[in-house]
Amino acid sequence: MDIENINELDRIPDEIVGKVETSVINTFASIIGEEPNYVKEENGEGPLNGIIGNVTVFNSEHTLSLMLAIPKDTALYLSEVFIGMELPFESDDMGDLIGEVSNILAGDVAANVEKVGFRGQSSLPTATRGSDLTLFMPTKPPTEKMKFSTTNMDFWLTLVLSESN
Repeated sequence: MDIENINELDRIPDEIVGKVETSVINTFASIIGEEPNYVKEENGEGPLNGIIGNVTVFNSEHTLSLMLAIPKDTALYLSEVFIGMELPFESDDMGDLIGEVSNILAGDVAANVEKVGFRGQSSLPTATRGSDLTLFMPTKPPTEKMKFSTTNMDFWLTLVLSESN
């Protein structure tokens, strides 16, 4: 896998995307007891009314950003299955929950992408909650938007591969 000339890439290498997909399926299956399905989409979704968990897997040369976009109904469902009760969506606890889910996912991603030569550690997670949220990337680095679905929820993961600063 060659990511040395990242400025010349028009997409994230399939080896990385495949390992991230495996991590998402494994992580969410362990949390909710059901494997999410990766859904290939022609067109992306519109603005999100929900919460976004942000975390990165990075090394001195490259950063793989993970933005986990979770609609409000999915966040409420996740709180119920993860901690056994529905958290108020507007609570600080909901932000902590999505940050923790993002952190668990990043740990699995870091372990899996190491298998294809991307060795890194994960950052501390952050969460952003709101309505009409739209993610814009300022410099157009290689990006992959992935949708996942189960019988009870949908969510998206946006990956961005960039040079570390």
